[in-house]
Amino acid sequence: MHAHQGHHGRWLIASPSVLILMILLLAMGVIVGVVDVVSVAFAQHQGQPAAASIVLSVYAIGSCLAGLAFGTLKLKVSLPRQFLFCGVATAVTTLPLLLVTNIPGLAVAIFISGLFFAPTLIVSMALVERIVPASRLTEGMTWLITGLSIGVAIGAASSGWMIDHFGATSGFYVALAAGAVVLGAAVLGYRRLG
Repeated sequence: MHAHQGHHGRWLIASPSVLILMILLLAMGVIVGVVDVVSVAFAQHQGQPAAASIVLSVYAIGSCLAGLAFGTLKLKVSLPRQFLFCGVATAVTTLPLLLVTNIPGLAVAIFISGLFFAPTLIVSMALVERIVPASRLTEGMTWLITGLSIGVAIGAASSGWMIDHFGATSGFYVALAAGAVVLGAAVLGYRRLG
């Protein structure tokens, strides 16, 4: 527990390092929002609406298993390098979403997409813990979670609009764009924090 200290000056979000981490988590939130909405729409389009719950469970299971495995590793790689790797992997795992043609394919693509969610979140939180003053850690983490939450809302709304106008799988292009933002933030973060 950190002693409370009075703070005067700017919010942590004004720090470029914290802003980069928040943007990355915002983009990851967009991917989550897309997965939620597109999975339901795609399952309905395939005439198997109940399959959406299975597909979404697969996403959560992939992320959970990867998070547990990642948490047990004792990596000697620096946090900025882990951040870069996780960001690149998160971006790359959005690509299989564009190849989905049926429910099993959706489940596999969603599982792959979820694999780097938890590790990227873990590394991002570890980085914010390292770069902000200990007495302001709660604020730093709050900015990251705020970014994630805003991203989920943006992803759900924008993919919903895409689905309504261009079909069930078109929402995955929003995830692809968010993956590109994750990649950019990971590269910027590595250069700034490395």
